[in-house]
Amino acid sequence: MTQLPSKNFNKWGDIKFHLPFGRVLSPTESFIHGLDEKTSASLKFTVLNPKGRTWTMVAGGGASVINADTVGDLGYASELRNYAEYSGAPNEEEVLQYARVVIDCATADPDGRKRALLIGGGIANFTDVAATFNGIIRALREKETRLKAARMHIYVRRGGPNYQTGLARMRALGEELGVPLEVYGPEATMTGICKRAIDCIMLPDA
Repeated sequence: MTQLPSKNFNKWGDIKFHLPFGRVLSPTESFIHGLDEKTSASLKFTVLNPKGRTWTMVAGGGASVINADTVGDLGYASELRNYAEYSGAPNEEEVLQYARVVIDCATADPDGRKRALLIGGGIANFTDVAATFNGIIRALREKETRLKAARMHIYVRRGGPNYQTGLARMRALGEELGVPLEVYGPEATMTGICKRAIDCIMLPDA
């Protein structure tokens, strides 16, 4: 069915929708909200728990919810630091800007304890996995020192167009940086990857 343009469209102007009651965006959230408004893709970021050690940067709204729900179902909702989702085939530069901000937040104020970052998500229909991963890889390479200082452990899971190329580049990056980085394709479940991340940060150091 074709949707006809409203005759009152020009009267609406630049409508601003209010945030939910009591919600004030942090500077980081505001920055990503600005990126989101300038692209046809979707770039979302919300801080949930300032003391959590599990971070997400997940492709797809459904996958991002599965990751968040799984962390909670495992009994560690208090460890879920943020909600982050990118989708709609953002280009490499958009992903780079987005990933820089997420990684800066995820590595801020190291306290000696391990942290986990979940990257990737479900099986894409049309998003070029290798292209979006290129932006994330560039950001991770830039933030090498911060990742090591924060004792970050990275877990990648993805499928879809060009996913083999994207995963291979991620594996190579882990070897290059010397940062703990596990890479999985669609043969692994998102829930299983979440459990590995939680087990990692909760396991006492030897």
